[in-house]
Amino acid sequence: MNHSIPRRTWITSCLIATGAVASSGQAEVLAEALATQDPTPEEPPKSITAEMIKSASWTARVPLTDAHCEILAKELSTKLPSIQALRSHSFDENTPLASVFMPWFFAAQSPDENLNTVPATAVQASSSEPISDSVSAVVRDFTDLESSAFWSVRELGIGLRRGDFTSRQLTEMYLERLQRYDPILHCVVTLNPDCLVQADRMDQELREGKDRGPLHGIPWGAKDIIAIPGLPTTWGAVDYQDRERAPKATVADKMERAGAVLLAKLSVGTLAWGDRWFRDMTRNPWDPEQGSSGSSAGSASAVVAGLCGFALGSETLGSIVSPCRVCCVTGLRPSFGRVSRFGCMTLGWSMDKIGPIARTVDDCGLIFQSLLGMDGLDPSIVERPFAWPHVAWEPKSLRVGVRSRMRQSEKQVAELFENAGATMVEITFEPDPRMAALTDTIAIEAGAMHSQLFASIENDDQVGQWGPSFREASFCTAMDYVDSMRARAELIRTTEAVLREVDFLIGDGDLARMNLTGHPSLVVAYGEDQERNRPQTVVLTSKYFSESMLLEAGAWIQRTSPQLLQPQP
Repeated sequence: MNHSIPRRTWITSCLIATGAVASSGQAEVLAEALATQDPTPEEPPKSITAEMIKSASWTARVPLTDAHCEILAKELSTKLPSIQALRSHSFDENTPLASVFMPWFFAAQSPDENLNTVPATAVQASSSEPISDSVSAVVRDFTDLESSAFWSVRELGIGLRRGDFTSRQLTEMYLERLQRYDPILHCVVTLNPDCLVQADRMDQELREGKDRGPLHGIPWGAKDIIAIPGLPTTWGAVDYQDRERAPKATVADKMERAGAVLLAKLSVGTLAWGDRWFRDMTRNPWDPEQGSSGSSAGSASAVVAGLCGFALGSETLGSIVSPCRVCCVTGLRPSFGRVSRFGCMTLGWSMDKIGPIARTVDDCGLIFQSLLGMDGLDPSIVERPFAWPHVAWEPKSLRVGVRSRMRQSEKQVAELFENAGATMVEITFEPDPRMAALTDTIAIEAGAMHSQLFASIENDDQVGQWGPSFREASFCTAMDYVDSMRARAELIRTTEAVLREVDFLIGDGDLARMNLTGHPSLVVAYGEDQERNRPQTVVLTSKYFSESMLLEAGAWIQRTSPQLLQPQP
C-alpha cells in the first residue's frame, strides 16, 4: 500500500508517540533501519507465530509468557482461515450491526419507566393536513420570484396555494440560483435532471385538489450520503464520484411521499468529515473565503444562500451543529433513533443521526414530522409522540438550564428567557476522563465500514482526513470497544439525569458527550451580529425525545429576535 505519508516519517512519529524511544534522534535512527526493511506484505500470513504474538502483546490486557505466546499462536493459526474469510467478505453497505444501540433504554430513571416504545397510535409520524389548516403565518407580499428564494417553507407553501407561483417556477428559480452561485460556493455535487418533472406532478396534484401537506411542491437538497437511485451518491470520495447506490434511502422516500421536489445532491466532506470533498472546499455564503464547516457542508451552505427551500443533513460528531453555526442557519439534530438512516452512508452505527437544515425553526418542525416513523429497515428506530406546533407554551413556566461558562450569544438568549419569566437553573456535567477513548467509537465503526476502500487506496487524500484515524482504530481491541460501549451506558444515565432537571439547556452541552449519548440539539439562527454582519446562532439541547420543546423554544427566540440579514455571496 503506497500511502502519501513517507514510510520513514510515519515510523518516526509512531515511535515517538508510543514512547518506544528516549529521543527523536534515536527514533530517526531506528526508523531509518525499519524503513529499509520490506513493508508488511499485501498477502495475509499463512500462519501465526509466537514471535508475532509477542510483538503484538502490548495490546493485551494480561502479561504473556513465551508459553502463552506459543499456545496463542497455535490457536490463532487454526482460526486464521476463518478470520481471513471474515476480513475479505464484501458486506452490502446497508447491512447493520446485529447489536443495536438503544440509548433511551439506559435513560429510564426507574424500572416502571419505559422510554423504549409507545403505542403506534400515539405517534404523529407525518403531517397529511394541507398547509392552510396548519398554524397561521405572516407571509410577505409577493413581488418577484427571486425574492421568494429566502422565504420559509411555510411561506413558500402558502405562496404556492394562493397562486403567487407554481412548483415548477420555484424549481426553475432555485435551479438557476444553484448554477449561478455554485462556482463560488462549491456546494452542488449533482443536479437532479428529473426535478422539473417532479415539480409538474406536484402542480398537477394541487390543481386536482390533492395536497400532500406542508412540503408539497417545495424544492429541497439532499446531503450526498443519501442514496437516490438514478443519481450518483458519492459520499464526497473521489473513488465514488460516479457510484450509484440502491435502494432509495428512507428519508428520500419520505420526502418524495411528502411532495418535496429534489433539486440536487449537495456536497459532503470526504466520508463525512469536514467541508473538503473531491472537487473543492464548500464555502460559507457569508464569507466565501471561509469554508462552510462540515460534514453537512453543502446542505448548510445552499440553504443559507437561498439555493433551495430546505435540505437534509446528518451528524455523527457535530456535522449538523457545526456547519449551521458557521453558516448561521437553523438545523435540528434529533435524538438518536428518531429518523431512519437506511440508505444513508454509515459513519458510526451507534452515532449517526439525520436531521433538517432550514431557514426557520418552524421549517425544521414541519420537515422533522415528515421524517418520523419506523420503516422496518433501520433496527435502531423507536416510535415516540411528536406534535408540532404545541398549542400551549409559555416561557414563564420554563426551567432553563445554563452553565457557568457560556458564549456571548448563549448569555443573550438566557437573558431573553429570564426577562420573559423563565427560571434559570445552573447545571453541571461531571467530567469523564474516558471521553477521549469513548470518541474512538467513530473511528472504530467508520474504519470497519470503510475498510475495503482504505485497503485499496494509494494516497491518504482518497479518504480525506480519515487515514490516521483508520490506522489508529485498527489497534483498538474488541474488549476496549465493548468496555467503551458499557461506559457509554453510564454516560447516558448521568447525562439524562442532569438534562431532566430543566426543560432545555442553552448550549450544546459538549458536542462529544451529546453525540455519544444521542441527545437532541437545535441550532437557532436569530437576530444580528453587527460585527460580523450576519445572524447570531445559539444551540439548545434537551433530554431524549424533547424535540417539540426545543422547537418551541427556538421558534420563540426567532419571534423575539428575528433574523435581519441574508447573505450576498
